[in-house]
Order: sequence, then structure tokens, then C-alpha cells
Amino acid sequence: MEKSAFFNKEQDCEVKFLSSGTVFNVNTPENHPIIFSNADDYKSAMTILAICKMEYSDLQLFAFQIMSNHFHFVIGGQRSRILEFFDLFSDHLRRHFGKEAIEKSFGIKLFPIDNLGYFRNAVAYVNRNGFVVNDNHTPFSYPWGTSAYFFNSMPGQLESISSEKLGVKALRELLHSRLLDKYKNVPIVQGYISPLQYCNISASEQLFRDAKQYFYIISKNVESFSEIAKSIGESMYYNDNDLFLVATRIAKANYDTARLSDLPVQLKLELARRLHFDFNAGKKQLSRLLKISIEVLDTMFA
Repeated sequence: MEKSAFFNKEQDCEVKFLSSGTVFNVNTPENHPIIFSNADDYKSAMTILAICKMEYSDLQLFAFQIMSNHFHFVIGGQRSRILEFFDLFSDHLRRHFGKEAIEKSFGIKLFPIDNLGYFRNAVAYVNRNGFVVNDNHTPFSYPWGTSAYFFNSMPGQLESISSEKLGVKALRELLHSRLLDKYKNVPIVQGYISPLQYCNISASEQLFRDAKQYFYIISKNVESFSEIAKSIGESMYYNDNDLFLVATRIAKANYDTARLSDLPVQLKLELARRLHFDFNAGKKQLSRLLKISIEVLDTMFA
């Protein structure tokens, strides 16, 4: 890309970000007990979230991910309105899944997103969250969130040919309420309301220069996710492929080689410490990656 084209695209993204208003990186505690344990649970949660977000049309949901016991959102709007939206959402989760499934302490933390770089990294962090813990998915296929919708026209085409609607009976059974009956007949795709109905994915995409940049951030720029995890109080776990990418970059920058097998023992131990403390690498991962015995690692990280 020519410098002038790059600059113009970046400036355009900056202007659009500044016009987006107040945006937050939002999450619930990751140490909450399991809430969703099967596909039907997730489908119910997706539709409950959709209805509650439709009720707060002034908010912009840029990206989200539903995990087994917690949630991630990148959302724009007034803080008070976001809190109201989440109260409605958690109330209907309790009605559907039972009060015992959602602890009283279940709530959200809001972290202001004050620059375009943070926005991009936060969206990528959210969209790859399911992939990190689920080996059956890529950052582009996890179904319980917005991962599969970014820079991908196929979900929209699938929605356009679906004739299924959310009936009023199903809506009341899901929400245990008649107060939101106006959302009957919302289109259903694969058993739940598509995020295309209530998420501003197009606005999110426009804050990346192009699909190539999004792909790079979500698949290659893995070091940035450690900083986001620390800032929101989460424990970031890297799979072996991500950790290998981080390790080789550190080795290249600090030891003048990207071949981990070429490192002498002392440098391997130094790298192991950095990966453990800065990137939450486990002892088994380090043993596989750096060929250091578990016994040695036990003495290092007792």
C-alpha cells in the first residue's frame, strides 16, 4: 500500500472512531460458575441478548462473545444505559436459567476505550476469546458471538434465505415475560437471532483499514492481548501456536535467532521466565515449547 493511501485510510478510521462517541471494553468475571453447558443453552443466551439489546437501540454493540461462564462486549453509549441494558439481560438470564445459575455478584466492569488502537485490539481480543479455549474453532468460526461475521458475507446470505421467525410463544417461554412481545417474528437463523440483527458489525469493520489488517491483528498480533487481559483483570491463556509465535519473536529480538532449539540452556530458562510471567505460559506448555524438563520448571515456578 502506498504511504498516501495508508495515511488516508488511517485518517478515515480515526475520524470514524472519534465520531463513535463513548466506547467501552466490558466483561463479566471469568471466575463465575458455569452457566452454559450445551448448544441449546448458548442459543437461548444469544436470543436473550439479542432481545435485550434491541430494547436499548441507542447502544452500539460492536463485538461480543458468550463464553461458558462469562461475557465480553465492545459497546458504545452512555455508561448508565449500558448498566441498565446489562441489568435487563442478567435478569432474563436468571429467569430462564434459574436464579441459582447466576450469582448475585454477577456484574460488569467497564473500561473506556480511548483510542483507535485499543478499539481494534479489544475487538480482536473479544472475537478470538472462544477460539483460545475451544480447540474445535478458529477465531473466525466460534458461533456464540460476532467472530464469524467480520469481513464475511456468508452469514448475511444465510440469513436472507431463512424463513424461520421467533414466535410469540417461544419468546415468552424464553424470557418468562410478556413485556417484550413486540419482538415476536424476528428472523431466526440456526435456532437463534443472528448478531446481524442487533450488532453494528459494519461500523466495527470500518474502524480497521481493511480485512487484511483485521486478520493480522486477530491472528498475528497476539502479544497485544496480554496487555488487554491484564488491564481488565483476566488471565490470558495462549494456545501452543500463539505461544510459539510470541517466543520466536522474543528470541529474534533479544537473542538474534528465531530458532528456539538453538538457544543455550540459560537463555531458554530466561525465555521461560518471561513467557510464564508476562504471557501466563504453563509449565507443560513451556516444556513442550522449549524442551525443558518439568522437574526444572517445578523448581523455577514452585
